[in-house]
Amino acid sequence: MTATAVLGLQWGDEGKGKIVHMLSMEADWCARFNGGTNAGHRVVYDRIEVTNNGNVTVPEEFAFHLVPSGSLNVNCTGVLGNGMVVDPYALQEEIEMLKRAKNSDDPNLYFSESAHLLMPYHPIVERSAGSTSELDTTAKGIGPAYRDKVKRRGARLGDLKFPELFKEKVARTLEWERRVWGDEPFKEIDGLMLCDAILKMFEPYLDRITDTGLLLNQAIDENRDVLLEGAQATLLDLDHGTYPYVTSSSATVGGIGVGAGVSPRRLDRIIGVSKAYTTRVGAGPFPTEDETEAGQRLRDVGHEYGTTTGRPRRCGWLDLVALKYAHRVNDLTELALTKLDVLSGFDQIKVAVAYEIDGERVEHFPAMPQNLEKCKPVYESLPGWQEDISGCRTVDELPQAAQDYIQFVSDFAGCPIGVVSVGPGFAENVALR
Repeated sequence: MTATAVLGLQWGDEGKGKIVHMLSMEADWCARFNGGTNAGHRVVYDRIEVTNNGNVTVPEEFAFHLVPSGSLNVNCTGVLGNGMVVDPYALQEEIEMLKRAKNSDDPNLYFSESAHLLMPYHPIVERSAGSTSELDTTAKGIGPAYRDKVKRRGARLGDLKFPELFKEKVARTLEWERRVWGDEPFKEIDGLMLCDAILKMFEPYLDRITDTGLLLNQAIDENRDVLLEGAQATLLDLDHGTYPYVTSSSATVGGIGVGAGVSPRRLDRIIGVSKAYTTRVGAGPFPTEDETEAGQRLRDVGHEYGTTTGRPRRCGWLDLVALKYAHRVNDLTELALTKLDVLSGFDQIKVAVAYEIDGERVEHFPAMPQNLEKCKPVYESLPGWQEDISGCRTVDELPQAAQDYIQFVSDFAGCPIGVVSVGPGFAENVALR
């Protein structure tokens, strides 16, 4: 078996897209198993452009929201798993972008027939309910789409093969929403026209809407290389994250069984991705947030602005208590540490090794946000380095202080580090294993 999971360990934005894109160079399949357009995986890649003078390599950036990050590679088949909620209009845009990036008319994607559709009325419901301001969500309608799934009235991709059933489901849901919120919010939505547009949109891909769990398990049976890509991250997981400031899906290793139909027991590698510091978008507790000049420097040097929302990220030092918790929840085989280069230039680098709550030392990540809000980080300071490390490709090329930092993180988390990213480019990495 050659199945690998890539999971976020913090509050998202750890650089999972780059790690997945790297791994997918050798992969046959890459599957997303949770979330929707609330995810933003940014990948820098080399696009091949055909000109009169031959092929030219053009560096470009692709921001994935639905399509798996490994899909850019020609030989890698992408899968949108059953645990996702799929905005058909956003997907159509990404498919066209993917075709252009791959210089091909075939996006090489499969779609789970059990994945739910995120419809244009879902963002309206989210705004009407007022939850966007309370929880500081992406306002993409993710919560209402998952709500319809749990209420067992959602429209699924497989319903597109049964047009009359699909239209009936949408009509019933719209009728219910209008009873709750009134006609005014939905005045621009004609249910029949909406359904006809979506049905036409998916006409070319009806044969790609299938039991993707079966496809992925068969691929593993055949010893094909399969990547399972998580969106959001452990601390945003609906059950294991900082509830209620979380997403609406399972973002941990357990979400792979739920959202892809592949048992976690079939995984050979579970790679957890963490920044060398910590960021968070939106509301919620954040013990190591630094609102001083140091936090602003991390934001500016790290270009910490949301891929999906564009909002500035809250920044702070690496929280090793939270990282150790994420390792426990996911039972990682290895870590990928990203954005180490952002720490260059600090004389001292702080890491949180414990918390204090009401004067008492706490060494475990609290489950209740009320307790996490009260946590004051207990820091240990490590020597920094001044060198630009973006050109380093081996461990020995890194400054000794950077090597020591990596080793400290690995020892504290109790997990080996397999790769360290020292820049956004595909090749800007240091392999440790």
